Amino acid sequence: MPRSRKFSTRLMEGLFVSLLLPMMVAGAPEIQPARIYLHKNWQIQSSCEVTAIGEQISSTGFDANAWHKADIPATVVGALVTDKTYPDPNYGTNLKSFPGMNYSDKNLFANQDMPEGSPFRCSWWYRTEFTPPAGEAKKTEWLNFLGINYRANIWINGHKIADANDVAGTYRSYEFDVSKFLQPGKANAIAVEVFAPGKYDLGITWVDWNPTPPDKDMGIWKEVFMTSSGDVAVRNPFVSSKLDAERRAARRTRWDRTETVC
Repeated sequence: MPRSRKFSTRLMEGLFVSLLLPMMVAGAPEIQPARIYLHKNWQIQSSCEVTAIGEQISSTGFDANAWHKADIPATVVGALVTDKTYPDPNYGTNLKSFPGMNYSDKNLFANQDMPEGSPFRCSWWYRTEFTPPAGEAKKTEWLNFLGINYRANIWINGHKIADANDVAGTYRSYEFDVSKFLQPGKANAIAVEVFAPGKYDLGITWVDWNPTPPDKDMGIWKEVFMTSSGDVAVRNPFVSSKLDAERRAARRTRWDRTETVC
């Protein structure tokens, strides 16, 4: 067989494996760690109304009875509409009556600072308590957030596990090892201090004919759950194939090694 045809055949075989194998894997039953969703029985409150600090708010037994009740995922305004603090924004001009809606309509609200007097200039606290199963010894416990808008400080059982300098970005997901802070079989408390996106942040924006909510969609807007694993867990494996300069050989780089495939 001519060299060029032989190379083409090997290249096609390599492409076949690279393309078909992920499809075969995707079609196979996916083994996912069991998730314990933490979506019920949250409370939210403005940090302008709370004098306690994260260490206290994330402690079990903290008195949040006067806070707004919420289930998540939910933005702050969404939760305040659900608990009837604010009226239905889809009716008439109700949205215009919300505090913080006095922003200028000369340009997109996403590109403006929060207006003076807006309750969303302050950060807002999300808080819940939950009891994970007793489980097995030597498990690694992970706390997962699939979407926070926009920045957040995160606490669990009086310990700060993440800082707003690192937890930043509407479309990012986060996974935290909370093994040394979690108390299996007992009550645990989580507190998340959320900050709205600034005018230079890549948040969730709206077009001019669809008015932006006054909180700029601040909040926990995707799932929150617990998972567990052993001592070692592999995340997001990746295979990259590269041709040499003469297109005569391909090298495939995996997370653990590089090998020549043709």
